[in-house]
Amino acid sequence: LILFSYFYYKDFEKKNEIKLAEDYTLATIQFKEKKINETKQLLENIINKSHKFYSPLALYFIIDNNIELDSFKIISFYDKILSINAIDEEDLNLIKIKKAIFLFGLDDEEQIIKTLNPIINSESVWRVMAVNLISDYFLSKNQKVKANEYIQLLNKNIKK
Repeated sequence: LILFSYFYYKDFEKKNEIKLAEDYTLATIQFKEKKINETKQLLENIINKSHKFYSPLALYFIIDNNIELDSFKIISFYDKILSINAIDEEDLNLIKIKKAIFLFGLDDEEQIIKTLNPIINSESVWRVMAVNLISDYFLSKNQKVKANEYIQLLNKNIKK
């Protein structure tokens, strides 16, 4: 019974993944046919399925093609994707960086700091990128003291 259950579960997972791939492909076709509402609905459904590959892909398609203009909804999509346990830690950090870049356009300093600080305070391969992004953000706001604090934080850890 356990062996049967295992194979049934694996088959079920494979069918779900095929369905997500088909839905993503259909969404891209519908987008080319200018069926924006149908495209948007399919992509939102893919995001809500919390798949480690297709959910982020659907979000990036939405952003790249300006399918969703509500910034708060896009942020909620990012949060949904960041809650997927199956995504590798470094991949999650990359998604956080992409979220922070999106937040730059909204000029939401608190959210940018909240998003990037966990990467900055980690040993992530994305750490230097996060520090550079946040310091560039502060420099663009003419907040040189804050920018220098982050740069000095990075320099201290590099010297160690």
